[in-house]
Amino acid sequence: MQKFSVNDGEGIRTVIFLAGCPLRCKWCSNPESWNENATFCEEAAVADIVRHAERDAVFFRYSKGGVTFSGGEPTVQEGFLRALAGEFYRRGISAWIETCGHFNFSAVKDIFDKMEHVFYDIKCIDSKLHKELTGADNDLILKNAALLHEAGIPVTVRIPAIKNINFTEKNLAETARFMQKKIPGTPIEFLPYHNLGKEKFQQLRLADSFHEFSPPDMQEIKDAKILFANFGIETVEYK
Repeated sequence: MQKFSVNDGEGIRTVIFLAGCPLRCKWCSNPESWNENATFCEEAAVADIVRHAERDAVFFRYSKGGVTFSGGEPTVQEGFLRALAGEFYRRGISAWIETCGHFNFSAVKDIFDKMEHVFYDIKCIDSKLHKELTGADNDLILKNAALLHEAGIPVTVRIPAIKNINFTEKNLAETARFMQKKIPGTPIEFLPYHNLGKEKFQQLRLADSFHEFSPPDMQEIKDAKILFANFGIETVEYK
């Protein structure tokens, strides 16, 4: 749990990180979450997490904050996430979620119905390149984005901005076209690449899986905002 976060949603938030992820992004900042056997749902653990989060209820209330589920990919621990989401929902505590979009929508829709907002990664619109960068294609991810929109669940798309990789005019324009057509009215946020996960890869003896990239410069960010604005898409920042 990371308390007093102001980068993961509206207001002051407590971020709850859940282990497990179906993707293997070459720039991942949390490779310690790559646990294919992540399953954990003990009633005592749920109660303990909720109790710790509730200690900051006064900050949530006055800042319009709450909790944000992150990972890894939170939906990997479906049962644990459902139990936590249910407890916060019953207590009237705002819950947001950060997701890579790679999940069975019908299996977790009841969980997303309890979320006030969803941060949704669209890392790369080209399916082949997406697989090269993350280990999986994006067919399911793009499908789920449309399903969340159809369900009326508020979403902000996030792009991990990597210079000359996915932060290109071609990829950005194709992403904007997809958003305009399939999830109209959805804003976008750019998350400039950083290499904060590099040391973790080394400590986990996964150095060969880490790739050094570069973030876009300020002018490229400005140009991207103009590009999306031309498609009627708002750029937002949570910081």
